[in-house]
Amino acid sequence: MNDKNFNYMNNFLDNKKKILELIVVSIFLGIGVSLISSSIFEYIKGENKILIYSILGLLLILICLIYLIRNLFGKRKFEKEIDGFFILNRTQKNITNIDNYDYSSKIFEYLQSAIAEDEEIKKDWLNTNFGDITEERIKILPYIQEISEYYFLEALSTHLSSFFNNTKFKKTKLKSYKRNDIPQILASNRFLDLFSKPMEERALFKNSNQDNFIIKFTRDSAEGKIISNYKRGAMFQYFDLKLPAESKIVRKKNSTILISNRRFEISITTNVSGVNTYIPIEYKGLYLGLKNLHDPAYITNFSIKITFNRSSFFKSSSWEYYQWLDSFLDEFEKNASEKYYFKSKIDWDRIYPIIKTLQNKHDKIR
Repeated sequence: MNDKNFNYMNNFLDNKKKILELIVVSIFLGIGVSLISSSIFEYIKGENKILIYSILGLLLILICLIYLIRNLFGKRKFEKEIDGFFILNRTQKNITNIDNYDYSSKIFEYLQSAIAEDEEIKKDWLNTNFGDITEERIKILPYIQEISEYYFLEALSTHLSSFFNNTKFKKTKLKSYKRNDIPQILASNRFLDLFSKPMEERALFKNSNQDNFIIKFTRDSAEGKIISNYKRGAMFQYFDLKLPAESKIVRKKNSTILISNRRFEISITTNVSGVNTYIPIEYKGLYLGLKNLHDPAYITNFSIKITFNRSSFFKSSSWEYYQWLDSFLDEFEKNASEKYYFKSKIDWDRIYPIIKTLQNKHDKIR
């Protein structure tokens, strides 16, 4: 089921409530029907009356069970595709920093920080023959895919920290998964490994007095901790995923991460396959002010699949520990979706005629 709205948790709980109500109603309805049918069959004479009772009763029970099971377990799986985009800047050997579009501006920032600190990434990126489509796909796009996955993980980390930083949640029911707790993911994502590595292990943070850090205070610590720091272009981001204590985080395959708990599991596949997306020429030229209007724009696809456990239907307490799911996915779509950006963030269809009119007036004055 591919839903447009991110109300998976609320919809699941609503379905659960409706089905419980349906079961109660069915019981009383069944008793009533049984009494009526018994009265009717009292008029039926014959030696096979008991057999007729049994067969009809079993058929009715079977039909009701099939209907209830279908409603109970039929709406457990949900899928959502979120497509972001980025524009290569072949002249500057970079990606375009798009203001007010969180996904693009963040991966631009991450790339600059990685190039400033990691010589291997810098050499590999800058030695790419921009304009050679084959070489771009082989060397550039895999980097963007890793950066995009890091973008997702960092967004999730930030959202969870904010969500659970509330006294209504018991610390005993939560666990903080740090970089060393997810070795599979850490080993396969160079940007997560680089940016979350302790500052004392990184040369640019050792040999500079420049400090531009942010300290966060939480209910767990009175002293606070440095969650981000920037020095000479390098970036440090403290990484942790605060989740219900029984949660597990694993790498399923190269581009898929699976987070599972007692209520549901969510898999996230990040894919930059080299598929282009159409970005209006007028947007590139008039809105972004780009000179090379033929620089390619690529799709970054985030494929999200959610499956609620069958046993979760019978659990009535502690659902508040899992309700970050809807709020995070809603927030992530607003920050990453190309469709949301053009339709809601900048309202391109409305502002384009205005920009075009102003451009024409400017050209006439000149």
